Amino acid sequence: MPEKRRVVITGIGIVSPVGNSRESTWNAVLKGESGVREISIFDVHNFPCRIAGEVKNFDLDSIIPKEKKKLKKYIARGAGFGIAASYEAMEDAGLLESNNDRLGVCIGNSGQRAFLKDWGEIHKAYLEKFKTMPFINITDFLKNKYHTCAELISIFHNAQAFNYSISTACASGTQALGLAYRMIQGNQADVVISGGCDSMINEIDLMSFCLLGAVTTEYNDNPQRGSCPFSKQRSGFVLGEGGAMLILEELEHAIKRNAKIYGEVAGYGTTMSAYSLTDPPPNGEAAYSSMMAAIKDAKIDVKKIEYINAHGTSTRDNDLTETLSIKHLFEKYAYKIPVSSTKSTTAHLISGAGAIEAAFCALAIRDGKLPPTMNLLDADGQCDLDYIPLKCRDKKIDCALSNSLGFGGSNASIIIRRY
Repeated sequence: MPEKRRVVITGIGIVSPVGNSRESTWNAVLKGESGVREISIFDVHNFPCRIAGEVKNFDLDSIIPKEKKKLKKYIARGAGFGIAASYEAMEDAGLLESNNDRLGVCIGNSGQRAFLKDWGEIHKAYLEKFKTMPFINITDFLKNKYHTCAELISIFHNAQAFNYSISTACASGTQALGLAYRMIQGNQADVVISGGCDSMINEIDLMSFCLLGAVTTEYNDNPQRGSCPFSKQRSGFVLGEGGAMLILEELEHAIKRNAKIYGEVAGYGTTMSAYSLTDPPPNGEAAYSSMMAAIKDAKIDVKKIEYINAHGTSTRDNDLTETLSIKHLFEKYAYKIPVSSTKSTTAHLISGAGAIEAAFCALAIRDGKLPPTMNLLDADGQCDLDYIPLKCRDKKIDCALSNSLGFGGSNASIIIRRY
């Protein structure tokens, strides 16, 4: 069999609650600056949870080229973050003018739920037995489809190889990166714009998470403390929004054009727990199975992993079971691996989480700095690994692993190593 093609990262773009670019976000994460505040984009007065990580001062108009402005009406809030990140990533990679049939798109996205105010006309038409037509704006229908974001990114960058949109909750971004990696390995493309984006900060999604008991309701008066992974005080995750896109590229293609390389995608694993729509298996098998698959794919010893960006949501069950997974796989070496959850600063970007956290792994390799787990003032005794509490750590690393564990049981892990 021919040897699989190698895949490297040549561009990164980020929009997040702590910055609207790659470097501003990364610098804020290293400093431990929380992006969590009281929600401002709709009235949360009567909600049990009133905090989230919102993107601030975002200007999509300055990013979209003049000739593409007509497409703006189809861009939902979360998709806008992904599109902006795609432009930064393509510019970073030196590929803004690439436009060829060997460029693909593969992203994770949850679509866009409408705000309550947007349902008024539909509700009115329903009460009137649909005597008034049209009762829905077709532009809004197109804007809110799950796959519109991926399609728009393809149109903006003239990416003609393929287009995939993955929706597996919190695992979406990492699975999108993994699929892009596989497609390049299999010679289906030379370059793929891949990552994830989301904005679930709306009345329906927030109330749903409140009813599930998944988001914290205890930090409304102290929002920046709300996301506290691995802490005794953790009581649920904090919703975030944003997007991250990575340019994955076949190694020889990158070398020929003298591209800068952040790192190499060395391994990827995805599994399905088939246990519950909401809860991880209590024995820690979820992250164990995907991490093991990624390590086997990379053909490396477990001791090559020098940093783990944990899924680390700040929920009781996730943080404990992910810790058990790491201990199960790495055994005694687990206590020597620095682990952190950057959701303590960015909050949980849902479909964008895996992509932004993979980007942080690549940037940690580039800069020799490991991001901290903020708000870890009193660690849970059962969560007893080295979680890099409160302050970033200077440490040169050559190999990092990122975990994403989705609602419904999808697990995904990706390994990035120094090229």
